[in-house]
Amino acid sequence: MPELLAVGRVARAHGVRGRLLIAPYNADSEALRRVRRLWVGEQEFEVDRAERVNLGYLVALRGVADRDQADALRGSEVRVDRADLPALEEGEMYAVDLIGYEVSDPQGTVHGVVEDVEEAGTQDLLRLAGGTLVPLGLVKEVLPESRRIVVEAPEGLFDLEE
Repeated sequence: MPELLAVGRVARAHGVRGRLLIAPYNADSEALRRVRRLWVGEQEFEVDRAERVNLGYLVALRGVADRDQADALRGSEVRVDRADLPALEEGEMYAVDLIGYEVSDPQGTVHGVVEDVEEAGTQDLLRLAGGTLVPLGLVKEVLPESRRIVVEAPEGLFDLEE
């Protein structure tokens, strides 16, 4: 059974031959260019071709041959099998793996649990349960063994929680 990770959404159909414009959740990700299969909604497809463009990726999927078929997929979430993604370097992890980690300050005070990782221009944000947004640039340390993220937060960042 594949472990599927959400990597983007179908923004729209492109052209008359069924290609899709996919908007990746992580603009820097190369995952869509490297995988040979995708899940769009609940359907699995083989990737015929994927190319990077200004707004994301133009992708041709086997079985999606015209604009009407491509239009039917608009808005669908795009997922990939974790096993199909490139191997990570030592100390690296996918942003999606941070979901469920506790966020604390260097003194050990827990301020919440990561619910999502959101893209916000040049810097991703950790969205904690309760809505607090923590810029990824404030992360001092990630401790996978205890599923904890230590952040060096400026005064007042967590005051809205109280």
